[in-house]
Amino acid sequence: MSPIAITVTGHAEREFAPNRCTVVLRVHADGATREAASEPAAAAIAAVTEQVIALREQDDSPIKRWTLDEIRHTRHRPYSQSGKPKPWVYQSSASITVTFNDFRGIGAFVERAAESDAVNVEHLRWWVSRKAQAKRLAKVRHLAVLDAIEKAQGFTEALGFGTFQAVAIADPGMLGVAPPTVPIRPTGAPMMRALAAPMSVDGEPDLVLEPDQITISADVEARFEAS
Repeated sequence: MSPIAITVTGHAEREFAPNRCTVVLRVHADGATREAASEPAAAAIAAVTEQVIALREQDDSPIKRWTLDEIRHTRHRPYSQSGKPKPWVYQSSASITVTFNDFRGIGAFVERAAESDAVNVEHLRWWVSRKAQAKRLAKVRHLAVLDAIEKAQGFTEALGFGTFQAVAIADPGMLGVAPPTVPIRPTGAPMMRALAAPMSVDGEPDLVLEPDQITISADVEARFEAS
């Protein structure tokens, strides 16, 4: 029998724990005057900044980086239902992002920051750093190649051939393989769970957050020759 070409796709996906968490805080205050809005906003920013600096100065700091946007001062004039102008309303706002590489201190940080009426916790973004992402993706891509080899071996045996060898391997679409008819489920942002935590120094339990796993997937195309 003449050798025959076998073209297959390989797929793999695995779940990994994130190693970064970015906490996004929004500082916002309203007032009848600019000072009435800016003073509580500035006080809240100073309190959060002091908290961040204290964590950064630790020998084994849980914070990788942090940013503070410029404080924005705006105003708008509301109107009554009859169309009459009301007094100006002044607003002061800013955003603070803090990226953690040690998740144990996130709960306490968020709880303390949110004690201020001017601070809102916008969201927590759990993610994988670029270096860790590359290592994890390499592992999953290796599993995708093994999946392609397993498929090729099955085709080889089904056709009655004894051996097969790889002649090409590529990213999806490079070898002209049609996309799968069943779409791969999308992976959303990881959620978080609040866990029971040990007591803090003052006897109150600290909030401990644990993110769900992040799914990393890989696909490859491979061509083999069976003989």
